[in-house]
Amino acid sequence: MRKQFLFFILLLFTLKAVAGDHKKQEVDSLLVKSIEYASKGDLATYIEIAIKALNLADAANYDEGKAKSGSYIAEGLVTAGLFKEGLKQLDRIATTEYYMNEIFMQSEVHRLRGRAYGGLLLYQQAIREFRLQQGVIKRLAGEKKIKSYQFNYENLSAAFQRLGQLDSMQKYTELQLENLRVFDEKDAAMRYQIVYENLGNLYVQKDDFAKAQQYLDKSLELVKKYKIPVVLNTYGTLGLLEKKRGNFKKAAAFYEESLAKRRTVGSRIGMKNSYRELADFYRTTNLDKAKADHYEMAFSRLNDSLENENRQVVDQVLNQILKLKDQEAATKVSKSVKISLIAVVILLVVITFFVWRSKHNRKVLGQKEEALQETEIINKELTEQIGENKFNNLIDLAKSNNPEFLTLFTELYPQFIQALKSFDSNLRSTELEFCAMAFLNFSTKNIAEYTFVTVRAVQIRKNRLRKKFEIPSDVDFNNWMRGLAEYV
Repeated sequence: MRKQFLFFILLLFTLKAVAGDHKKQEVDSLLVKSIEYASKGDLATYIEIAIKALNLADAANYDEGKAKSGSYIAEGLVTAGLFKEGLKQLDRIATTEYYMNEIFMQSEVHRLRGRAYGGLLLYQQAIREFRLQQGVIKRLAGEKKIKSYQFNYENLSAAFQRLGQLDSMQKYTELQLENLRVFDEKDAAMRYQIVYENLGNLYVQKDDFAKAQQYLDKSLELVKKYKIPVVLNTYGTLGLLEKKRGNFKKAAAFYEESLAKRRTVGSRIGMKNSYRELADFYRTTNLDKAKADHYEMAFSRLNDSLENENRQVVDQVLNQILKLKDQEAATKVSKSVKISLIAVVILLVVITFFVWRSKHNRKVLGQKEEALQETEIINKELTEQIGENKFNNLIDLAKSNNPEFLTLFTELYPQFIQALKSFDSNLRSTELEFCAMAFLNFSTKNIAEYTFVTVRAVQIRKNRLRKKFEIPSDVDFNNWMRGLAEYV
């Protein structure tokens, strides 16, 4: 009887393993297909196939497949402008074992988080993610390391450009160029051309026309030398350069050439940007009002068309995400049914087995009592571990200046928040966060580092709060905060 029972269990696991291997291959095949659609620019289909891969990976409990398909979905959502949905996918990826063990996946999650924060205009949060990515990239090797650094520098350069910090933008654009030195020019001609183009644009913004001309000439030289088919920004930047120099006719010629190139490659977004540039140029320089009106009208038509198409893509993607959530719920129900059926079958075998072993009932009952005691101990340890994990998460949120810090802190220490509000019910969230950090016994230097301000700024805020709460000057600020909750 015991042998039959063991054989039955072994058979179940063998069948499950064979089915699992087939599903893993299917997931990998779907991911390859998804990338093919991404290369064609079909964003909605790319995400749809990645969602199919994720559902299949969930059903097969294929950890690597869950992480990879999740990263594809997150990339697509961020590209579509659904930044918060993308961040949720990234949080899900971070729970997989594959993410915990795979350095490149960790790097990709930081990169995508940075892009999402940038899309939400949270540029400091974006920069922090890109810098965290740099710490991970150091542990990579070979081409993955070089390419990861390239995109990291490019993203940091763009973030600093949005903040108007041109010196930092210059630093990371030049690092892109330095990072490319390991490749022969012919093997990375397009990447070189893009970096030269970006440096030209940077120096135009800094009014260093000689250097701007130098890098834009290098960009055009590579285009001609290697017949690079896509040149979207170099001619437009040359137009801006000549406009700043006062050479309006040359500027007009470059802007028109930029539009022609974008039409040739079929870049509708590029064409829209050219229409905007040309309309503004002819209007502000008073060169040709008719052309200004013509390009303004062309811009409006194309912009409306693109916005309509973008809305359709976003609607498609949102529908796919809603389906994903429904499928996840259905998968959970399906899993529950399967588990219940297997449990019933196993239970029948076990009951039969224990009937045969009826002589040992007392011993079995004793074993059950011991198992129950062990379960109670495990449950207690798990409860303590959950509390510890929440506290560790709270510290991580504080160190990254994450907006969710105050929400989790309020959940863990409601008495302290209540006590603070009893002094002043109109306390701002920034004041509550500051007091929460003091409650956690962060030093002045720590608070300054985590909130991206100076030590002096932290000291000034402490003095203001001392006055508001009437904290004596001889009383330690952090100790006063920690003792506050005891009086609620």
